[in-house]
Amino acid sequence: MPIYRLQFVDCFSGKILRARAFEAPTDEAAITYAEGARGLAPMELWNAERMIRNWDAFPPIA
Repeated sequence: MPIYRLQFVDCFSGKILRARAFEAPTDEAAITYAEGARGLAPMELWNAERMIRNWDAFPPIA
């Protein structure tokens, strides 16, 4: 099964705050997993050197 890497990115510096590696059978399954791990920070989903998807940060609550 392919190994994916979900990276949580700092909004201001663009540096990776933390990363989580996991296995998924398809890109679509990996995206579903990543959406379940969603926080406030931007995220990037990778498979080896291939970016699958990125998510912007949630806007601050007014």
